[in-house]
Amino acid sequence: MPARRDAQHTRGGAMDAGGEAQDWVAVGEVAAPFGMRGELKVRPLTDFPERFAHTETLYAGEDHTPYAVETARLHGAQVVVRLAGIASVEAAEALRGEMLWIPASELMPLPQDSYYLHDLVGLRVRHVNGRVLGVVGDVLTGVGNDLLVVRDPQTGAETLLPAVKAFIKRVDVAGGELLVEPVPGLFDDRFEEAR
Repeated sequence: MPARRDAQHTRGGAMDAGGEAQDWVAVGEVAAPFGMRGELKVRPLTDFPERFAHTETLYAGEDHTPYAVETARLHGAQVVVRLAGIASVEAAEALRGEMLWIPASELMPLPQDSYYLHDLVGLRVRHVNGRVLGVVGDVLTGVGNDLLVVRDPQTGAETLLPAVKAFIKRVDVAGGELLVEPVPGLFDDRFEEAR
């Protein structure tokens, strides 16, 4: 069950520049100015950092101010971006710490049986035996497998569920549910059965 990230944060129903309701996803965060001519060093929040070179417009900050992308190139683990109208180190500095957004309609397409991490957050987690185990509250990404943070609605307790096909039997984003078959002891006290 490969889970990909084309956005770290999502915001539903925020307004676009024309006053229309729009779903937004953050694809980067401005880390600092780069050089003296207004380029920005951007920390990508996507598994597709090459997207910056193909994105026509990025929207900065909470008010989603649109900026045409003039150039974008990879620079180590970051991306250096030049936005139209940002031509000095002072103008670039004013954007430090701002999130760079795109409309959700511009997310990169994924292969079959792959999901965006932000699509998994909020899904109800149900055991194959029918028992509701909780809700996905967050996804932790790391070097190995992603971990789903499953929160028990009654107790608030959190369990880390590896996002692997061995445990995740079905993902139904439209239906709002994950069907799982974890090892004994992960969501209960049956540790001996896991041996």
